[in-house]
Amino acid sequence: MDRLEEITQILSDNNVTLDELLKLYAEGVKLLNYCNDKLNKASLKIQDIEGNLVEEE
Repeated sequence: MDRLEEITQILSDNNVTLDELLKLYAEGVKLLNYCNDKLNKASLKIQDIEGNLVEEE
């Protein structure tokens, strides 16, 4: 998340070349996909835990 914030700040400064902008954008998309994957896996795990708790009641 820190790196995504850093990339966002760099891109918003408008002091980057087109090549650097594209490189940073690609890195940001890769990090965003990684974070979304982690969140989705955590959400599924929570749903599984909650489902097991309901079954036990």
